Amino acid sequence: MRLLRSTARALLDLVYPPRCAACSEPIASGLFCETCAGALEPVPPGCARCGLPGPDPVCGACLAAPPSYDRIRAGGLFGGPLADAVHGLKYGGRAAQARPLGAWLAARAPLPPGAVVISIPLGRGRRIARGYDQAALLADGLARAAGARRRRLRGALVRTRETPPQVGRSREERLRNVAGAFAARRAIAGLDVVLVDDVVTTGATAEAAARALRRAGARSVEVVALARAD
Repeated sequence: MRLLRSTARALLDLVYPPRCAACSEPIASGLFCETCAGALEPVPPGCARCGLPGPDPVCGACLAAPPSYDRIRAGGLFGGPLADAVHGLKYGGRAAQARPLGAWLAARAPLPPGAVVISIPLGRGRRIARGYDQAALLADGLARAAGARRRRLRGALVRTRETPPQVGRSREERLRNVAGAFAARRAIAGLDVVLVDDVVTTGATAEAAARALRRAGARSVEVVALARAD
């Protein structure tokens, strides 16, 4: 069976050569071409809780109001080739990129032992318009690459209402926009949760989702995203 899969994969690569997730140039292997891979930026050191780049080990916002999640990790800083890859996944119809991007993320944000994998759900209207939920596909790819497919809990978190897009809103506006917008639908009491999303900006959506999981009894919640906006 493995030989058949390898042969089929080789034939597909011959007919449809792999392409860079950012610039779409043909590549021999991997996810990014050499140029784009060299332009990826790691997340600078910063707050141990929200991951915001800065000089303090814990930022003022997290000291004043500790978030419901334990920490945020991201594969890289949002911008350049990584932003192009995220935009292609979210808006360019490149759903097939979710699996390799999930594997790329798994290599940069290893799962804690025994943690379950849950994705931040996309609103129903946007999921229908897009044809897929990119965070759910990313979580599938991450869990598969990490050898944790049995710990991928689909449908564990749902949106209780539609919310307008977060783009262009301040952090306070984002917090109000998503407050109470999530609920847990599976038993997660006592579990360690890895919560997957594509991009973290202010952390407002992650906070609302993590709060719902904490209320359902999650022991810990760690947010893992492809990219962190500074």
